[in-house]
Amino acid sequence: MPTSGPRTIISAMDDRGLLHRIDDDLSDTWIEEWAEGGMQAIENYLAKHLAFLSFLDEASA
Repeated sequence: MPTSGPRTIISAMDDRGLLHRIDDDLSDTWIEEWAEGGMQAIENYLAKHLAFLSFLDEASA
């Protein structure tokens, strides 16, 4: 089956908006932004865990 031409991975990624820019990783604040995102994820996880433990305590009382 003939195609209209080769389709590169880069253009396919760009069409869907998934092209990664290395400039974002090289910014002066990348480590702070990365750590902030990680800390937020941990805090969200711990809040859910605490809510579940509170639920179990109330259910057993």
